[in-house]
Amino acid sequence: MEFKIISGVIGGLGLFVFGMYLLSDSLKRLSLGLLKAMLEKVTSGRLQSALMGAFVTAVIQSSSATSVIVIGFLNAGFIPLMGAVAIMIGANVGTTVTAQLIAFKFTAIAPLCVFVGAVAFLAAKKDKHKNKGRALLGFGLLFLGLAMMSSAVKPLADNETMRDVLIGFSSNPFLGILTGMIVTAILQSSSTTTGMIIAFASVGLLNLQGSIHLLFGIEIGTCVTALIASIGGNLSSRRLALGHTLFNVTGTMIMLPLVPLYLKYIPLTSGDIARQIANSHTAFNAINALIFLTILPFFVKFLGIIVPGEDYEKREVKHLEPHLLITPSLAINAAIREMVSMLDLCHAMFGKAEECITTYSHKIRNEITLDEESVDQMQKNITEYLVQITKGELSDRERSLVPALLHSVNDLERVGDYCESIVKLAQRGYEHNLTFSAPAKMELARLFEKTHALIRQARKALEKDDHQAAAITLNIDRETHALIKQYRSNHISRLEKGECLGDAGLVYSDVLTAIDRLNDHLCNITKGILHIGKR
Repeated sequence: MEFKIISGVIGGLGLFVFGMYLLSDSLKRLSLGLLKAMLEKVTSGRLQSALMGAFVTAVIQSSSATSVIVIGFLNAGFIPLMGAVAIMIGANVGTTVTAQLIAFKFTAIAPLCVFVGAVAFLAAKKDKHKNKGRALLGFGLLFLGLAMMSSAVKPLADNETMRDVLIGFSSNPFLGILTGMIVTAILQSSSTTTGMIIAFASVGLLNLQGSIHLLFGIEIGTCVTALIASIGGNLSSRRLALGHTLFNVTGTMIMLPLVPLYLKYIPLTSGDIARQIANSHTAFNAINALIFLTILPFFVKFLGIIVPGEDYEKREVKHLEPHLLITPSLAINAAIREMVSMLDLCHAMFGKAEECITTYSHKIRNEITLDEESVDQMQKNITEYLVQITKGELSDRERSLVPALLHSVNDLERVGDYCESIVKLAQRGYEHNLTFSAPAKMELARLFEKTHALIRQARKALEKDDHQAAAITLNIDRETHALIKQYRSNHISRLEKGECLGDAGLVYSDVLTAIDRLNDHLCNITKGILHIGKR
């Protein structure tokens, strides 16, 4: 008997979880593009953002998926923190739709849904129709799993001692909340835990009071997903994860003394225990959302106090003044100043790349990603600005200078790309526990030193049209070419002697190539200044 009950619960839970996964994943695939586009348009408007969060979560049937998407957008700077917190508040309301659906008990039509969904999935030719079939299949499996769990635990309901133990256990506020929190944190799904509660309550193993305590624990346990997703993110994403946790913990503290009111009024909404649990879930999140949306600006400021500091942000253009376009010579000087700023950013990126090669850092890796986006944006802005300059009256020198500057901007963008490539190589080495030999480390240190010197001279040449500095860059480039050739030979010798591992050697060789090409792009600029290249 015990084995039959345990296997039935485990099997039913497996079907329920798998059905929930299929349903949620299929709905995300069918609508994720639209939902992302909707979320990208969210501003700091509280009500609009909350409604958006509720709608998105109700559609994809996963507050966890919503939280991951929102944290990703927040890290990328697409949405403000105020809007992100409001979305998360709305997502908590939207996730209660799952419990409401479960309370409908579509058990009778579940087998039909499984059959139709499976046939549609197997017969469909297009991914869109396959996903519709998967969603219907998941919907049916969800309710079959729920029915299987309820059927498995039904014999326990006839055992008065077992029923009293479970009801008494969950009716203890501390034990009930703790159990709901732990189970939800382990399963990473509030919907799954809610489904288990409804299954147990439907056969009389849980009463409304115990179910409410478990629901409060679920609200706290579901915060784990956002906390995990925020790891390695920026300060805003950590504030959002903390805000989500405070929202649910504070909400639980507010609602716990009101449990007698739940027990008085929730039964008036329905005579079915499953619907009462679903309604309790909805009431908790709806009331909590109204409270926090009212004080949202103060709540966001409070999060800023708890998690102080400023995020590392993308660089903005500073010198491209539109009013200078009527004077081409001044506009060209402004473009050159912006290019110098772009080169300074590339130099900082190169320094970070060197630091990552020495000691890898996820923080630097994230900064480099933002820096590279800044370089790309600067390239776009400078290019557009230079094109605007060509629409004015230009002298012969200015007319020949603008195309040269366009080439140089592209070279600078490539410098940024190679800096990011070096950091990615450092990340590969870190993830695979690769280490360079002592001679290889010394060789790389010398190459980085030479390249730093080259960048400093290239900056001087670009900013002041300094031909002497430009000539120095070419000399340094020749030296680095010779060094790289020698270092490749040394590397092969170390491989033959077994002094260097093959995988680490591949990373080392790729770093040499990246530095070599980075220097070439810098010298394209200085060759132009000397009128022996592109410019």
